[in-house]
Amino acid sequence: MGVTARRPILTVLAALAVLTALSPPAEARAGKRVFAPAAANSGVLVFKVHGVTPRRVRRGYLQHRGERRPVASDRLREGARRGVVRVRAPRAAGAAARLVVLVTPPGDTGRTSCGLARVEEGLGNFGVGSWPGPCWRPYADDSPFNQRLPRSPRLDPRSDAIVNRVTGWGEPAELRAGVAGTRGDWQHPIYYSDGGDPWFEVHCLEDWGTCEVEGMRVRIPDRAEPAAGSDGHLTVVDQDSGWEYDFWQVRRKPRGGGRLAISWGGRTRIDGDGLGSDANAAHYGSLAGIIRAEEMRRGRIDHALFMLVRCDSGRKVYPAQGLGLECDDKRGAPSQGTRFQLDMSPGEIDSLRIPEWRKTILRAMAEYGLYVGDTTGGTPWNIWFESGASYESFGRPDPMVGFAKRAGIRRSSDGSYYFDWASGVNWRRHLRVVDACVAERSC
Repeated sequence: MGVTARRPILTVLAALAVLTALSPPAEARAGKRVFAPAAANSGVLVFKVHGVTPRRVRRGYLQHRGERRPVASDRLREGARRGVVRVRAPRAAGAAARLVVLVTPPGDTGRTSCGLARVEEGLGNFGVGSWPGPCWRPYADDSPFNQRLPRSPRLDPRSDAIVNRVTGWGEPAELRAGVAGTRGDWQHPIYYSDGGDPWFEVHCLEDWGTCEVEGMRVRIPDRAEPAAGSDGHLTVVDQDSGWEYDFWQVRRKPRGGGRLAISWGGRTRIDGDGLGSDANAAHYGSLAGIIRAEEMRRGRIDHALFMLVRCDSGRKVYPAQGLGLECDDKRGAPSQGTRFQLDMSPGEIDSLRIPEWRKTILRAMAEYGLYVGDTTGGTPWNIWFESGASYESFGRPDPMVGFAKRAGIRRSSDGSYYFDWASGVNWRRHLRVVDACVAERSC
């Protein structure tokens, strides 16, 4: 009876699949392929994937009644090789469901030649195995973190004094990869939630006034883990609402949902300016200025970088909205929000006898700059990678470790990989401080 009863349904499904393949929607020409199910069996939908080259698959999702469920990119690539993708579907999905596969358009390698993706592109599709690609960046194009610097920006009147103070503290620290799950991970793990993730109610434990996220209910992937360092950062982007939730010192996150105990936190719009959150000193969103492995592989970072300094002046300038650890001696100390720029031309950077990955970082410093966003209390100054916990929490390898191995960076005795990104540059000569009016667009 079951086989006979399914035949009319499968016939309709197969017809829909043929129609979809023969008449792809207009958006298919813009890097999107949409497929109707060809069959359904025990809650699994079968999609015949036509015209998709595995190496061009970026990410994808199952769409049903306005909801999107990410489908792992590796599963889509394997399906593209075989011509068939099988996806477990929500109840009553049936013929109404669609498999949406985002692909790199012909002529676009997905690396150095890819154009910038707007923040909305791909949002809703991110998840385990479907992480943001090399061209995606958080926040709106007019966010201060996404503003290119003019060739001759107005400089802060104290530029020389600030540069002398910061560089006088010493060389910047090396970037580290491979520290996920260790006390050396003070970086920011980033997670992307969807409608299938459990709910957590946020409870702030510090008595510092009004905690913006107190009592809010937030969906968080069950296996998401905070960074293991003392800062215990955890950030989740709710892809349904568009809010980015930033948590500092996550103390308890029960399995399956429940009360999320944190010291403090905040939130900001992932499609907004990236400001006003409360998990770092300057109140930036935790995605602001973070370097991802996909960007390093691409060889281009199209946003400003997050900068940490030993201490600050006790003042803040735009875009910062908070303060960090104040210097005992404030002479020449940078304020929160101070924007540094590497004063080197593209030709000067290209001529440096250093690995290409280092030039990738330097170009971002020259084109977009670095915003002071927090204080270290010890290290002279530094920038941030994304935490490998974003991936290792799900049993996946840290892509920055993979990049380090391909770049010839050896594993140290402590098990991590040290990226010497700063040596060989005369920072006192080539750093300058841009006036805050440039980011404010008031000069």
